[in-house]
Amino acid sequence: MASTADKKPEVFVRKASGLIRTAGTLDVLAYNINFTSIGLLLLFLFLFGPAFYPGASLPWSAVICTLLILPLAMVYGYLASAMPRSGGDYVYVSRVLGPALGMMSNWNMTMWWFFYGGVPSAFLARYGLAPFFRTMGIYTGNTTLTSVGNWFTTKAGTFILGTCLIILLIVVFAIGTKTYFKIQNILILFAVASTVLTVAVFVGKVPLDSIHAFNVHMRAVSGKAVPSAYVAQSAKAAGYTGLSHFSMYWTLLVMTWVYLNLSFMSSSAYIGSEVKDARRLQLWSMPATLFIVGGGVLVSVLVIDHAVGYNFLAQLGWADPSGLGFNSAPTFTELASFMANNIVIAFLILFGFIFWSYAWLPGQLLNGSRNIFAYAIDGLLPSWFKQVNNKTYTPINALMTMGAASIVALGIYVFTSLFATLVGIFGFILSFLLISLSAALLPYRLPDVFETSAVNQRIGRVPLITIIGIASFIAQAFMAWVFLRDPSAGLRGHPGMIVFNVVVFLSGLVVYYIAKFVQRSRGVDVALSFKQVPEE
Repeated sequence: MASTADKKPEVFVRKASGLIRTAGTLDVLAYNINFTSIGLLLLFLFLFGPAFYPGASLPWSAVICTLLILPLAMVYGYLASAMPRSGGDYVYVSRVLGPALGMMSNWNMTMWWFFYGGVPSAFLARYGLAPFFRTMGIYTGNTTLTSVGNWFTTKAGTFILGTCLIILLIVVFAIGTKTYFKIQNILILFAVASTVLTVAVFVGKVPLDSIHAFNVHMRAVSGKAVPSAYVAQSAKAAGYTGLSHFSMYWTLLVMTWVYLNLSFMSSSAYIGSEVKDARRLQLWSMPATLFIVGGGVLVSVLVIDHAVGYNFLAQLGWADPSGLGFNSAPTFTELASFMANNIVIAFLILFGFIFWSYAWLPGQLLNGSRNIFAYAIDGLLPSWFKQVNNKTYTPINALMTMGAASIVALGIYVFTSLFATLVGIFGFILSFLLISLSAALLPYRLPDVFETSAVNQRIGRVPLITIIGIASFIAQAFMAWVFLRDPSAGLRGHPGMIVFNVVVFLSGLVVYYIAKFVQRSRGVDVALSFKQVPEE
C-alpha cells in the first residue's frame, strides 16, 4: 500500500460552487462567436478603414490579425482545458504566477468590462435599430420610420434603448444560463443569415452597381438628385484626398478594429464551471471560433470591397450624413439592403444585424459576474457576491452589480467624450501578456495540473503550451505597439489615457492587498485559497 508521502498532492477541490454545467458544444461556439461579432467587426472595418487608414489592405489586415491572435486562442483553450473553472485568467494567473498577479490581471478585465458595458448597449440603437428603421422607411416611403431610425442615434434614444437592453439581459441571466443559451442559439441564426445575405447580394457586383443602388434608394430621403455626388463633394470638403497607394504601415494599424472583436474569441473561458465536457470542448472551441470568424471576415471583405469600392466606402466615412437626411453615416448593411432592391431581403439583412449590434454585451455581463463570483469564493470580496440562487443556479448579486455598472458606463459613453471604443483594448492586452506568460510557465509552476491535463504534449523536452505561450506573448506585445501607434485608438498623443490604462491594470493589486489585510484581521489567510484550483 502506498504511504501518505507517496500520494500526489490534491489538485482540485471538489466542493460545490453552486454553478452547474449546462453549456454544450453549440452553446459554447455560439457564445464565443457572439463575443467576436463578425457583424460589428465588418461595420467598423468598412466605416473607418478606407476613410482613415490610407492605403490599408483590409483583406491582409484580417489575415495578419487572425494569425497574430491564434497563439492567444490556443493559450486560452489550453488553460481552460487544464483548469475548467469560472473566472478565466483569474484562475490561471493566480494559480501559476500568484494570487496578487492573478487578481491584477482579472480585476483589470472586469473593470474594462464595466466600462465597455456601455458600448455595445449603445450600439443596439446606433448600428442595429437605426439602420433597420431608416431603411424600412426608405423602402415603404414612410418618413416616420426614417425619423424613428434617426431618433435611435440621438443621445436620449441610445441611452434609453441601451438601459432597457442591459436590464433585459440581467433578468434573462438571473432566470438561468440555460434559458439564455436557448435564446442565444436562435438569435445567432438570424445574425448569421444577415451576414450571408449581405455578402450574397454583393457577389458579382462592381462599384457602379452599388453607387447606382445607393442613388436610387437615397434620392427621396436625401432630397438630392445624385446622392453619391453629394457624398463625394462632402468628403472632399471634409479633407478626403482620394485613394492612396498600398501601405503596410496602415494595413497593420487598421488591425485595431479587427482585434477589437477577434481577440475575445475566448469568452467561454470565463464560464468554465458551466461548460459540459470542458476539458475537451474548451480546448478546440476557441481556435475554431477564431478561424470561423476570421474566415468569414476575409470572405466578406473581399466581396464587399470589390462590389462597393474602397473609394466610395472612404467617402461615406468622411461625408456629412446630415446632407443625406441621416444622423449618422450609412452602414454597409444599409448599402446591402439597397443592392438587394427587395424589401424582404432588406428586412432580413437589417433585422438579423440587430443581433450582431449588441453581441459583446451578454458576454461582458455574464463573464464579469463570474469574475466577481470567483473573487468572493476566494475571500477577496464579501460573501454576498458569491451567493447563488438555489433554483436558477445563478449568482444574482454579482449579475446585478455588473448591470448597474454597465448602465453607469452607458451614460458616460453616450453623454460625455471621456470614453471611446478603442481606448481600453490596450488595457486588455496587458492582461493578455500575463495570461500568455502563465501558459508558458504552467508546466513548471503547476506540474501536477499540467501532467494530468489534456495539454501535456511536448516537442522534444519542451512543453507545447510553453512554446505557444511565448509566441502569444510576442504577438500581444506587437499588438500593444499597434494600439499605441494607431491615432484612432485614443492613446497616441494622449499619455493620460495610457496612464489610465496602466492604473486600471495595477488597481487589482490594491484590491488584493486590502482584502488580504481585512481577512488577516479576521484570522483568515486568503493565500491558502490559491494553493488549489477553485471549487467546481
